[in-house]
Amino acid sequence: MAIHKIIKQQLLHEPLSEDAVKLGRALYNTFLDNGELDMHIELSKLFKLFKLPASNESLSYIKSIFIELTEPIIVKNFKFWNDVYPIRIVTFCLYTFGDDFVDIELSEEFLEVEKNYMIDRFLT
Repeated sequence: MAIHKIIKQQLLHEPLSEDAVKLGRALYNTFLDNGELDMHIELSKLFKLFKLPASNESLSYIKSIFIELTEPIIVKNFKFWNDVYPIRIVTFCLYTFGDDFVDIELSEEFLEVEKNYMIDRFLT
């Protein structure tokens, strides 16, 4: 049986914007507080986080931040649970916007990648 060796990798092709890092950290800290990967967040809280008025333009901006934050990354030689993947594509989260909320599911795989595989970590 071969021993899996973790090799730290530069996984972000471009640095994230300040607002994408802010949103990522806010979601990560919410996860740490409640221990749940699934979240239901009122849009009003996101408007407040970014100090934006509640408008369609602000909503479009928040959606663009989610798009940036969920840009897929490719991890080489990734071990998750008992599986080893030569190449694995992961994203930070899945999300769905409703009328006045957003449902978010953080990726357990991404959290593992950020914790153990990324040189360019941004959540902590």
